[in-house]
Amino acid sequence: MEQSIRLLLSDIRPNAVALVDAFEFSDGTLNSALGKHDGNVYEALYASAKANPINQKVVFDGFEHLQTVLDKDFIKEHAKMMSPPAPVTPSSKL
Repeated sequence: MEQSIRLLLSDIRPNAVALVDAFEFSDGTLNSALGKHDGNVYEALYASAKANPINQKVVFDGFEHLQTVLDKDFIKEHAKMMSPPAPVTPSSKL
């Protein structure tokens, strides 16, 4: 069954976008940032990720448990070796 599904998917894949577009679903109906008609895919992905409730907290649930197993000294030393990230500004393009 899985082999048949993979075979059929490989046949459909080259035409998947055209097939979905043929139904003329709106971006809102698809609830997807990908394939936006306006072409602003990356901006939409960023906005979608930013609006997701899981990204509203600075520290995610369960972090307290991770603190018990993280080697904080190793992380600090490794961070010193890394170059600082570029600042993110509203005008930055993804």
